[in-house]
Amino acid sequence: MDLDKVKSLLRLAQKGRMVEIGRTAVSILIKRKRASLILLSLDASEKLKREIELECRRNNITLYIFSSASEFGKLFGREAVAVVGISDNNLANGIKNALL
Repeated sequence: MDLDKVKSLLRLAQKGRMVEIGRTAVSILIKRKRASLILLSLDASEKLKREIELECRRNNITLYIFSSASEFGKLFGREAVAVVGISDNNLANGIKNALL
């Protein structure tokens, strides 16, 4: 697992506006069938984990659970971020490869 590469790809996704941050934005991304990858923090609430996992299973979207909400928050210039959605297929594939 190459966390530095994941972080750089997430920053690139944010600059290119190919990332949605937060429960509401990610849920909308999934419902509009634009999500390629969902990243969920380890310390997200159990309710959020269940909701996002169910939506991902229904829509056949890859879900990875790793890092902490505060670590995601630092990456995106916020206090804490529990869930992130990637809309670009190429970036999503790069992140998947870096996580494996």
